[in-house]
Amino acid sequence: MTRANVRTALLATAVAYSVIHFAVSGLWFALRVPNVGQVIEELQPLYRLFTAGAATVDHPRQYGPVFLFLFHPIYRLDLQDPTLLSRYALALDLLAIAVGFAATWDAIRTWLKGRGQAATPIMLLALFLLWANFSPLYGVLVIKNVELWELALIAVAGAALLRRNHWLTGWSVAAAALVKMLPFALLPYLLLRDRRAFVHALIALGVLLTASQFLYGTPMGWGYLPAMVTAASGGDSFGFLLGMTWHENVSLRGVVLKAFGYLTFPDYKVAYLGSRGFFVRVWPGFEQTARIVAMLVEVVAMAWAAWALWRRTFVHEPGRGFWDWALVGIMMLVLAPQISQDYMVLTLVAFSFVLAGCIAMPSRRAWIEFAIALLLVGNVLPRGVFSRLVLIDPMMSFSGYTHLTRSEAYQYFCFPLLGLLVLTLAWIRLAAADDASAPSRV
Repeated sequence: MTRANVRTALLATAVAYSVIHFAVSGLWFALRVPNVGQVIEELQPLYRLFTAGAATVDHPRQYGPVFLFLFHPIYRLDLQDPTLLSRYALALDLLAIAVGFAATWDAIRTWLKGRGQAATPIMLLALFLLWANFSPLYGVLVIKNVELWELALIAVAGAALLRRNHWLTGWSVAAAALVKMLPFALLPYLLLRDRRAFVHALIALGVLLTASQFLYGTPMGWGYLPAMVTAASGGDSFGFLLGMTWHENVSLRGVVLKAFGYLTFPDYKVAYLGSRGFFVRVWPGFEQTARIVAMLVEVVAMAWAAWALWRRTFVHEPGRGFWDWALVGIMMLVLAPQISQDYMVLTLVAFSFVLAGCIAMPSRRAWIEFAIALLLVGNVLPRGVFSRLVLIDPMMSFSGYTHLTRSEAYQYFCFPLLGLLVLTLAWIRLAAADDASAPSRV
């Protein structure tokens, strides 16, 4: 058997596995049970509107008006049986995957065209294999949550940015931010790089919030954005006592706070907020020190990201925007106050751009870094194999945290954050290589 035949057989096997993976994990598992508890929890303003006449808000991290817009016509049809709601939410998520994939591929093609290269079928196949085997995507599909909408809008904004479509960039970022608050982090980048897109984003925010004001009233209208700003500026907790110490928080601030504390050992497992064993208890007397150190580490990381973007100011487009968008996508999660594994689906655009860079500008070190990052963040191996490979079981035994599942321990020990940092190393390598060729571009 020739080497070409072996390669073809391996690719065919990978494609077949990916199709089956998507059919089983993305469709069959998702359709087995409604599993829309978190969606219903965030639909409480609509529930109160339909039952009591007022869309009131009862917690400081309420999903945004765009979330309510999309669910409004369906949820009112049946407030009791979640079946219709579940199928509708799944359909929206599948549509979001298709839109996000197409937009990401468009952005890659635009970047390659700027380098004088053409997109190849093998690169499209590689992108498909990445998306079809990225485990956080399936985690979101099963619970039918909104992160996939955010992913699609971020991908569309990135593709539009490279095409210098200012209004589409701005409206996509605004819509993503009004689905859930994390994409607000993209606005400072638009202010730095594309002020016309930034203005369009502000206009879009005003239009969408005004529409929500008329539909739902002030809490989800003109009062929504100030409420989110207040919540975000309220320190670590977002309404919780040291809320960043939730055991599944894998943000940079979260891992520093974990280093100053320990988990208690519950007699039984009750996985609700506030339950023993699932919040890290900071060592007595170190609470203030932990907060200060966590904030300092985050400030240093933020300063590095700002410097990395600033030093690329004179790089030619579309290379500058391509790699900038990847870095912003990574750091948006690293610097967030609180993130868990589901949020990692938002890094798919960054992973896709780095994968395209590895193929277009082959580098053994970049490939190794990409592969490590994909293993740690994307969980492309079965969980049992992964846990043995990265020694999760011995770490659980050594720490004594045997009340955690492997999935919880994987997040407690912050493997996803480590993966994002390794992905950043690949970004540094590939962005520098691409920037070196920028002067020759037209």
